[in-house]
Amino acid sequence: MKGVYKFHKSFFMKIRIVTVSIFSIIFFSSMGIKNQVSVGHANQDTLQASRNKYINEIKEKIKGKEKMRVDSVFENLKVLGGFPAENLLLAMNSWSRALGVSCNHCHETSNWALDSNPKKDIARQMSEMTTKINSEYLVNIKGLSSERHIVNCTSCHNGKLKPALKIID
Repeated sequence: MKGVYKFHKSFFMKIRIVTVSIFSIIFFSSMGIKNQVSVGHANQDTLQASRNKYINEIKEKIKGKEKMRVDSVFENLKVLGGFPAENLLLAMNSWSRALGVSCNHCHETSNWALDSNPKKDIARQMSEMTTKINSEYLVNIKGLSSERHIVNCTSCHNGKLKPALKIID
């Protein structure tokens, strides 16, 4: 019985951490952080217009299901779950803005559930990495102020596909 309790506690802790991570991504991405466009993209407005096109298409497809659990509305979710479906669109928009890309960077836009693009799996691994950093590492740093600290896509990417590897003078 003790093992079952431990499983449930661990499971619900992971759900809580993923949910907090997603909401923090949404919150911080909407704070007016200027998106920097990576080389090869015409400009930010073009990227947002592209994202908006896909977001509007998906909103239309899930109409009436926005408040349902994301994993009951969308197929092939391997990392995310346990929150309203409408929040997935906010999170995906935030992630793509943080990397300076559009939806087709990771997804096959004719079939969102496909895993044919390896960048989709990289995004999943990066999501797991930030969750682990937030839940296992940051919370255990002694002397860190008591306010909740998090990392997210913007922490490293800052609107660019590849994070900076050195500080430019």
